Amino acid sequence: MKLDISIMSEKFQHSLSRLDKIIYSDQKPRIAVFGKYNHGKSTLLNAIFGYEAFKSADKRETVENLSIEHDDVMWIDTPGLDADVHGKDDAAALTGAFEMADYLFLVHQVTAGELDKYELDIFNRLAVNTTDYSQKMCLVLTQIDQKTGDELNTIIDKVQQQVSLESQFKEVKIIPISATRYLRGLEENKPIFCEKSGISTLFDEIEKIKNNVIKTREKEKFELINKIAHSLNEMELAINQEMNINKNKQVSLKSDITCELNKLITKVA
Repeated sequence: MKLDISIMSEKFQHSLSRLDKIIYSDQKPRIAVFGKYNHGKSTLLNAIFGYEAFKSADKRETVENLSIEHDDVMWIDTPGLDADVHGKDDAAALTGAFEMADYLFLVHQVTAGELDKYELDIFNRLAVNTTDYSQKMCLVLTQIDQKTGDELNTIIDKVQQQVSLESQFKEVKIIPISATRYLRGLEENKPIFCEKSGISTLFDEIEKIKNNVIKTREKEKFELINKIAHSLNEMELAINQEMNINKNKQVSLKSDITCELNKLITKVA
């Protein structure tokens, strides 16, 4: 089987870039908020911050990875997926997820129903490229205030089924929230809205990430070093295979030339 050096080289570069980020980052965890355009990423970040730090609009505002620090966490707002026909924003978002972030909040709004094929494809790419993905990601379901309790439970069950059967995640933590309900609770000083928003579960997850970031990075660093070593071995094998193929071609060509030359000599003689 011929190995594709270009594909291996790309994976190698992703791993090397991520390792570089781990080694030279400070101790603040880096969390990327990742998902389709207009699924509530910016509103979610505003709820976490407690004020409007990120614009929410019906047109694309985030066209590149935007980082901002809050409460000892470096937050990365990635471009909305599937909004740029040229795919440049998706590439930037994936870079933010693969290389920059220690942890990912994958955002999906429940008003859209179940996960679509595009989301599943993207999530599968994350699972393939991210070491120990189940420990680095959670799926945040937004806008739960737009559904009844029964409707929400149906959607959550369907999404869990999709994750289990149609993706390479197999399992992932799911946190349903309403960022708008939480922000309304803050603005109107109504704790019941904040309580029913589900945000407290997300805040608990953030605290766990902050407490475990050093341990998590050390584990990922070890895995990346092994992954890079494996990639280098594969590339060396591929190069040797290519050299052997070229060598065999040269031997075959030399044999063909010798054969034709002998035929010519015989004919002339």
